[in-house]
Amino acid sequence: MMAEPKIKVGVLFSQSGPMAVTEEALLRGTLLAIEEINAAGGIEGMQIDPIVLDPAGHDQRYAELATELLLKHNVNVIFGCCLSASRKRVLPVVERFNGILFYPSVYEGFEYSPNVIYGGAVPNQLVLPLMQHIYAEQGRKIALIGTDTLYAREINRIVSEFAAESDTEIVSEIYLPFGTGQQEMAAKLRETASKGPDAILSTVVGGDSVTLYTCYADLDQKDRKAPIASLTTTEAELAKVTENARAGHLTVAPYFSSTQTDANRQFLKIFRARFGEDASPSVYSETTYSLVHFFADAARVAGQTDSASLLSALSGAVFKAPGGDLSIDLDTNHFTLRPQVGRSTAEGQYDIVWSSPQSIRPDPYLVAYDRSIGELASA
Repeated sequence: MMAEPKIKVGVLFSQSGPMAVTEEALLRGTLLAIEEINAAGGIEGMQIDPIVLDPAGHDQRYAELATELLLKHNVNVIFGCCLSASRKRVLPVVERFNGILFYPSVYEGFEYSPNVIYGGAVPNQLVLPLMQHIYAEQGRKIALIGTDTLYAREINRIVSEFAAESDTEIVSEIYLPFGTGQQEMAAKLRETASKGPDAILSTVVGGDSVTLYTCYADLDQKDRKAPIASLTTTEAELAKVTENARAGHLTVAPYFSSTQTDANRQFLKIFRARFGEDASPSVYSETTYSLVHFFADAARVAGQTDSASLLSALSGAVFKAPGGDLSIDLDTNHFTLRPQVGRSTAEGQYDIVWSSPQSIRPDPYLVAYDRSIGELASA
């Protein structure tokens, strides 16, 4: 009996290592969408067959496994990578072999590839809104703390340039290696608090986010006046933090699980049916879920799954995602997104305290940089 034809796709997220808590959320959204599409009959009757490989947090393994997916498994579509370091290792691989990387993570921008669909937000979509909210609600003395990654250093460079054009003061800038222990993290937070910031802008990632919030809660009361304002912490990381350490911090993202839309209520229902009633999707799960649907819709429109046909069908595509309509910008392969600011609760959720009145087009190269500085300075 002849086997039914399937559409193989690569899935490349770490299930171990320092980013496991975040990349597990990315994996969940990917698999949930694939299962949903397959249960509804697949793509023109063909089931999606995910080839899931674990790079275990090693940048070089991402490149090696991407090569394996493209050449050994004959896939031409990969859903994968989180940190910029891993994306930059995979990028020349997908370009060389004309594959497509669906990249789901917030990142620092300043990149374009015709072989990548960038699902995560870039600085003009998140950094500017978060800074404006901090200025309005907290003040203009900012401390910077981040995991020592390309993303953290580039974001802080941009923030520092914004600050130089306004009356903002950067009171400290600290980078921590992956796996920083609680004792060192607590010491760095006390050092940060001694500078008197109005907010602590965090680009700490993965499991280290759990350490950051835990140590913050253990500080003396006088050192806990400035909330953490994160570009990287979501419900996935917050779930690993003890209840007494969760509440009162800010995160900016285009999606929170507390979003009140019919599409999100349905998304929550299927997510919790699959992963447990206590599970909450984060922007990472919502983005990969949406990217898989973008791929499936493009394959249906194109009638085939070669890279050229898919990329043509994806250009300008729109999907009604759980957090709202998403569209792929024709010029940049990045998403048009609607940023929101949430304040964390003890239950591990986010109360949405600000939403952009409109979606924001991606500006990965900050072409409108000077105008944005002016807006910040007068905020």
